[in-house]
Amino acid sequence: MSGNISLSQELISDLLKRIVEHDSAAQEDMMVNIQYLVAVAGYLTADYPGPVSERDELLQQLSAFMKHVCDDRADSEKPQAANAPTAAPDLPAGKSVATDDPAVGIWKPE
Repeated sequence: MSGNISLSQELISDLLKRIVEHDSAAQEDMMVNIQYLVAVAGYLTADYPGPVSERDELLQQLSAFMKHVCDDRADSEKPQAANAPTAAPDLPAGKSVATDDPAVGIWKPE
């Protein structure tokens, strides 16, 4: 695959705008947009000049790349508070008293 690519909101908006111009259903359903983008990638990959086995390997690499971009974007969209450590829940004060059965204890409040 190529070196670095640069995604921008402008590029993405332009692509989606063109898809909506072609198919108005894409205006209401993001899945239609995604299907068009994936179909275009498949269409272009069909012209890969190597053997079928190399083309199939390329499709696997592209699928992994798509997953990486998706995960990266999803992680960047999470609110920072979600990534902050959370305080431990308040636990009742007390202790467990051992019994004859090591799998069972009795909780005694303090």
